[in-house]
Amino acid sequence: MIPAVGGGSSRRSRAWTWRVFLTCWLVYTAFWTPYIVREHFPAIALAERGSLSVERYLGWTEDIFRGPGGGAYINNNPGASLTGAIPLLLLRPVLAKVDEWNQKLPRPSRKSTHDDEELFWRTVAEGRAFYFLLVAFVTVAMVMAPATAGTAAYLCSRLTEAGVPVASAAGAAILYGLGTPVLFRTGHLNHNLLVGDAGIVALLLLWDPNDSPLAPLRAAVAGLLAGYAVLCDYSGVVVVAVTALYVWLRSAEQPGARRWGVMVACAGGVVAGLAILAIYQVWAFGSPYLPSQHYMPPTDPTSRGYRGFDWPSPALMWANFFDPRFGLFAYCPALVLAFAAPFTTRVRYRVPRRETRILLTYFVLFVLFCGANQYSWLQPRTGFRYLVPVVPALALLALQVGQALPRVARWVVASASCAQSLILVAAHVNDVRLAVTTLWQRRLALPWMIRLGEAGVPVSWVWTLVTFVLLALAVAIVWLAPGLRNRCGARIGDADLTNWS
Repeated sequence: MIPAVGGGSSRRSRAWTWRVFLTCWLVYTAFWTPYIVREHFPAIALAERGSLSVERYLGWTEDIFRGPGGGAYINNNPGASLTGAIPLLLLRPVLAKVDEWNQKLPRPSRKSTHDDEELFWRTVAEGRAFYFLLVAFVTVAMVMAPATAGTAAYLCSRLTEAGVPVASAAGAAILYGLGTPVLFRTGHLNHNLLVGDAGIVALLLLWDPNDSPLAPLRAAVAGLLAGYAVLCDYSGVVVVAVTALYVWLRSAEQPGARRWGVMVACAGGVVAGLAILAIYQVWAFGSPYLPSQHYMPPTDPTSRGYRGFDWPSPALMWANFFDPRFGLFAYCPALVLAFAAPFTTRVRYRVPRRETRILLTYFVLFVLFCGANQYSWLQPRTGFRYLVPVVPALALLALQVGQALPRVARWVVASASCAQSLILVAAHVNDVRLAVTTLWQRRLALPWMIRLGEAGVPVSWVWTLVTFVLLALAVAIVWLAPGLRNRCGARIGDADLTNWS
């Protein structure tokens, strides 16, 4: 969303884009977190029995309840679960063998009494701890990591098309991918982040640096992404609203009939996701209109408004911003820079005014939605997540403002953001004030190492050392190997390969 000023070769751009993707994917996968959440259960049930009914796991978590017509279901939309089921179905033979092997192993005694580990110890008691740990890893490595790394890579590609030097575009994309809370949320299957990935990709897809007429195909794909966001969570209605608004504004200069054709294409894409959601809700609950929360047993959040959806609460909006346990700006203070974007114009690369308004509208609508959603008060259990869809929008605006800072200040802000993000994901505690202490007490052991140790695997400091060394080597290969190949190519006069340097 930056005015075009020229660009490098497409081959060079693709090389940098792939570097961004692989770098983010490697880091996300290395820092996966071994936690099973409610979205996992329909995915597991679909892979195990070909059904989204999770009656087999009724009682494992309060997010599972009996349906009015039988069966058991989670209190959320099925989009993330359907996505998570794809690699589980593909790897079902392997997972089945691991499950069978796991149940034959001795079952270790419980070593912790923390309530938040109750689900893990249930898997241990049933002899399925390694099976569920593998499920958690697979859904990160093959769903969350590629989805979010792909978003960062697409951001790099679009910035390059806008005329940003390819190295700068890659740096901005990696800073977004590793220096913001998307790193923390990529650690396990999460519908909020999938909503955010779909939303920003839809907006980037619709944007054109030359403001060329919007093609119906692009509008349709953007609509599909917006519909998928609703399939993942009802907060996706914000993605639908902003996507439709942007399509309308982008097609303003087109003749009336063509403009409406573009809008219909976008609406057609949205309907696909809504239709899948309606079919699921009819199958599970008997009604295409009422959300799953309508049928679940009452809880404290659901006592306010309609099943937990009330008027926006100023106290909740403040907490969503600044509460150390789940606040957006507690997890990434640098994103505050985004609000100076409308007043920062004397920089080389700018988000145009119309797109700035779109991104800020996107932010405001999500803030209002999450401020009305009383379930946001439950975030201390899992850490920052409800406002994660606004992170890419704010990151883009903050990157614009960052250009106005002195060079040293830019490096300090970027380094601090990456350091905080990496510490948070490595500790994976739900309070930024506890992250460093927790990581120190664990001697830098990552959460998945601790879980493996509790499941009976001998884990020592060597695991941490080997993990970080291998990660560093893999990232180095991603960035250095093409350069080494280019130098060899240059010696033999291979001009094409020099474009990769």
